[in-house]
Amino acid sequence: MSLTKPTFTGGQEVRMKQFLSVVVVGMMLLLPGISQAQGAASMSLDQSEYSVERGEQFDVIVSVNPGGALLDTARAVVTFDPTLLQVRNVSLVGAFDRVAPGNEYNNETGKISWGAFTLEGPVTAQGPFATITFLALQEGSGDVEISADSRAIEDGEEKIDTGNLGSSQVTVGASSTAEAGTALLVVESESHPNEVDWFTVSDVAFTWTALQGDSPITAYYYTFDENSDTEPSTYVDGSTSQLSFTGVADGVHYLHLKGVQANGKQTAVAHRRVNIDTTAPHAIELVAQTNKILEGESAWFTFATIDETSGVLQYQVAINDSEYQVQESPLEISDLAVGTYFFRVAALDRAGNASYGSTSIRVYPEGTDLSRPDGFEENQELTAIARAGAAVNSLSTPKKLLITLILGAIVIVGIISARKKKKLN
Repeated sequence: MSLTKPTFTGGQEVRMKQFLSVVVVGMMLLLPGISQAQGAASMSLDQSEYSVERGEQFDVIVSVNPGGALLDTARAVVTFDPTLLQVRNVSLVGAFDRVAPGNEYNNETGKISWGAFTLEGPVTAQGPFATITFLALQEGSGDVEISADSRAIEDGEEKIDTGNLGSSQVTVGASSTAEAGTALLVVESESHPNEVDWFTVSDVAFTWTALQGDSPITAYYYTFDENSDTEPSTYVDGSTSQLSFTGVADGVHYLHLKGVQANGKQTAVAHRRVNIDTTAPHAIELVAQTNKILEGESAWFTFATIDETSGVLQYQVAINDSEYQVQESPLEISDLAVGTYFFRVAALDRAGNASYGSTSIRVYPEGTDLSRPDGFEENQELTAIARAGAAVNSLSTPKKLLITLILGAIVIVGIISARKKKKLN
């Protein structure tokens, strides 16, 4: 294994060039009329037709094909029917990785304008540009179209073929979860944007959209708890469209929400999950085979811990001032030159919380008498641990920790016992 020091490039000249590039790109995107030449670049959507249900959210992916051009900048202008669809989010994907100024979407006019550029070299291959997340508001059909106002620019010159832009038809059908005439609730959380990832934020905010039925909603009922399927019971007025909770404990929590319409009909209960973990993993148990080795020998380490909420996602290792790199235990580090090394390990849970452990080792010139015990063979204990590690990997996290620590203790006890035996002789 090799852990290298991080390298940096920069300086005032580089920063100034990047700043000027951003300014120039921004002007080109905000004032598209300055570059009117036409090329063979095109934009498309990932599907020609979308069939969704009322209340469903779905993604539309915009792709850019340079068509032989060396593109550095692009802007997708997309139109849609705002009575049928509502934009919930737009995000960049692919090679155009720097957000351009002037990006916006408008759910009243039905228009999205999203630009981006790259400083990593020209884009020459077709690929995704942006993902648009829509919410289907009501039954019906309409088009999502890439407008001729879109741009694909190479070094200040327009390269897009406005006659080769994509469009798709969206058909929205009835909801399979809501009765006819019944409103439908779509709940979101800006503080916890999805239901899969873990977040370190303990203040939770919810908002919702009510897709009206045959009569308006006059009241809501909600419950916020740790059960996945609860009948909500706390009343709030029908004009309310948001709730917040502060200092929520670590764990999995759910907002349960339903609406009551003026004609007495009740919506289906919407359940929105949030995952919270604000606590770092337990202290890392770190064991080194020995803190003194000879040049040419390997340094061996074992490390483990547990995280009681979201679980340990990965371990990262660094030596001295090197960058952290993802590694697994047991770990062998070879080809160390003579000197002292500071070994650091970080344990990251699924929310990004981290705990750290450290130790140091000294590498001596070959031939140095380190007064090792009789019968000592380099790596013999850790080689056995490495073999056992393959079997340990299939166990649960607490069992992995226990077995790893036991194996580490065996190594230390074995070395100490051998050294004592040598002294007695």
